[in-house]
Amino acid sequence: MTSTTVWPAGVIARYLTKAAEITGDHEATVDISQDRDRTTATCRGCERDISVCLNYMTEGAKRDAQKHAETCRAIPRPTA
Repeated sequence: MTSTTVWPAGVIARYLTKAAEITGDHEATVDISQDRDRTTATCRGCERDISVCLNYMTEGAKRDAQKHAETCRAIPRPTA
């Protein structure tokens, strides 16, 4: 499946959560983003920071994000 939604600025990787798998809502993701000195994994379903680390530890953030995404069933809060 190809995504047609543009990722937010700074997002370098994205994992679908269990909720996305169940509901088909591809907004329920864990996003890995980078700024100047850190990498952050944030769940867009339960709105939790999964991992925050220095940029050279990006693989750890990706591992933590994948592990969380495999079990998180939270869906994003509607905006409308």
